Amino acid sequence: MLGGGKGASASPCERRLRLPRSERLGRRIEFQRAYEHGIRASGRYMVVFAWSRAGGGPVGRRLGVTASRRIGNAVVRARTKRRLRELFRTDERGFVGRDVDVVINARRGCADAPWDELQRDYRRCVERLTERLAGA
Repeated sequence: MLGGGKGASASPCERRLRLPRSERLGRRIEFQRAYEHGIRASGRYMVVFAWSRAGGGPVGRRLGVTASRRIGNAVVRARTKRRLRELFRTDERGFVGRDVDVVINARRGCADAPWDELQRDYRRCVERLTERLAGA
């Protein structure tokens, strides 16, 4: 079977590179909590929200990604979200050792941005957020 349909299984290499389900936000209420009670940092290609779960709940950092229709069609939005999840997954410095929910909202231009610029933008946002979380 060719392609990535429902019946196709991912290779072991691909599975290892995915963000585990335990590190993903899935419910609307989890996104809303980050928006309403968290802090935010805006960059050129994204807006990053972080909500510290100091009072309990799941352990570790979790991610939710949104990309509205303004970003592009479904293919462009899916690629944009994959790129943003990869930034979070490979980030070794951001939110380490914290119980935090992170939501990244993609902005226009995120889909076509060079990877280096996207990484710099993400790191700037994360650095601002970690400083503010440490001070709180």
